[in-house]
Amino acid sequence: MPDHKTATLQPGPTEEIMRLQIGPAQVEQLAALGVLSEAQLQAGRQAGGLNIGLPAHLVQQFQQTSEIEKVELETLARRIDNLGLNGPARLFLASNRPLSFFASQILLLAQPFSRLALGAKDPTGRYSHLLEDRHNLDWLIARLDNLEAERRKGNRPAKPLFLSKTDDQNRG
Repeated sequence: MPDHKTATLQPGPTEEIMRLQIGPAQVEQLAALGVLSEAQLQAGRQAGGLNIGLPAHLVQQFQQTSEIEKVELETLARRIDNLGLNGPARLFLASNRPLSFFASQILLLAQPFSRLALGAKDPTGRYSHLLEDRHNLDWLIARLDNLEAERRKGNRPAKPLFLSKTDDQNRG
């Protein structure tokens, strides 16, 4: 009789299995995807998590995707920081965090128009994907906080968003 506290996706005949401990939220997500049986779902709820086995290639694929997302988030954070918009961006992201999924869907709706305006380098699709996950917003807010702290520690002035004529003359 199989142990219902352990779930394994069916690997290929020679594929390596990686064992992972997942929490209650991940148990619910796997159940929603139809990966867990009803008995495994109930056992996971009662135990507060499950020990699962996944094919190694799936774990590696997930880790690579996570790294790509982190690079894109880092690029976005640095763009915001370079514009000197850390404060307004943090305020906007924190206040709109509950609506992040809807914002990502609105970006998808706007994508055809932004493609016309920005051409092939349009980042709208990538940013909408990043906004779907609230953990990405939390990471972005924390990174903006860190960049602001680095700016203050190094006494780097924020770049002004708009230059006045006197600022422009002083630079020249």
